[in-house]
Amino acid sequence: MTSGRAGIFHKLLEQDAFGTEFFSNAPCLAYVVRGRETFFDADGDETTVAPGDTLLVPRHHHMVSEFSSGNGPLEAFLFFFSDTVISEFLAATSRQAVSTPASKTALFAGSASLRGYVEALPKVYADLCATPPLVKAKLLELLLLLRLHDPEDQLLSFLVHENANRARRNIKQVMRAHALADLSVADYATLSGRSVSAFQRDFKREFGETPSVWLRRARLEHAREQVISGQDTIAHIAMAAGFADTSHFIKAYKSLFNETPKQHRLHLA
Repeated sequence: MTSGRAGIFHKLLEQDAFGTEFFSNAPCLAYVVRGRETFFDADGDETTVAPGDTLLVPRHHHMVSEFSSGNGPLEAFLFFFSDTVISEFLAATSRQAVSTPASKTALFAGSASLRGYVEALPKVYADLCATPPLVKAKLLELLLLLRLHDPEDQLLSFLVHENANRARRNIKQVMRAHALADLSVADYATLSGRSVSAFQRDFKREFGETPSVWLRRARLEHAREQVISGQDTIAHIAMAAGFADTSHFIKAYKSLFNETPKQHRLHLA
């Protein structure tokens, strides 16, 4: 069920899924029905979501997820909230002043009411083409239901922050945090809250070069640190730097640093 950036998605994984990239241009709520999924963010924080748990993910937040099918499949529902849905919820909510913490994920336990709401979705809407007003109504219903079971105001604090944090993100912060992620220029544009053309224009103004040139050098400089440490093979370092072909990596490395990775290690020995 989708309408612009607002939507409800059913997720079912029956096989292992490791190293899956996840990011969204809209705030997201994930509710796990069965199975366990672990998320890692750019700061190295680890969050495991178990059955009945609710995970709030802010906009422009990049994470990597891991799921093992050893104990059965993973089933979850993902809810994406547009700015319109958030604004209408906040306008309809009587609230005291709440804190607006930094843009981080928030995990809290679900409720029997929430489980009933989620279980009814496929029964009622599986074969229907939901209209935009219906999508918005279901998302507002979800938020109002969660509000009744959130005495610590985690949801409200999260949405107040998201409502105030709708502007474009700082490109330098985005790139420094996610330079090593396996993302395309279009993905980086999404993380920064921009169209691809606006991202490329703003990037050139900030860095004086194109995103692809900057990313290539940033990844090679990180690779150079790994070469110096001497712990990984050249092939592994090449793959981590985004090079599927080791010979291509060696050529690019020599072009930037005037020597091959092997020569670099020999000089340091």
